[in-house]
Amino acid sequence: MVLHNYIQLIGRVGHDPELVTLSDGTPRACLRLYQDTGAPDGGQDTQVHSLVGWHGLAAQLHRRVRRGDTLLVHGKLVNRKLTVNGTVLVKAEIHLSEFRLLSSRSITRSVGIAAEPVHPFTVNHE
Repeated sequence: MVLHNYIQLIGRVGHDPELVTLSDGTPRACLRLYQDTGAPDGGQDTQVHSLVGWHGLAAQLHRRVRRGDTLLVHGKLVNRKLTVNGTVLVKAEIHLSEFRLLSSRSITRSVGIAAEPVHPFTVNHE
């Protein structure tokens, strides 16, 4: 298996996923993942990653993930170019292929789904 442009991260969700349906009917969920890492001076350094889920994965993120949950995510890095007031900005996003809810701040939600993986494209051949 060749792993070009493959990202795997573990971190805490900064806010509830925002679910948006695009004009063509495609669902998209956006959220941020925060990782606390040690800074060279011995303090804390927080890394923030923008995550995007599409289609069925977007609905799963919206339904199951809440602020403060710990997630394991897999995806690929996508650099999007935006023009704002004539200035070109590059925004790095991680487009998810799957995620796993590792822990939840809500005890009632975590029963039975704490380590259940979610694969976005399940094919039903009936």
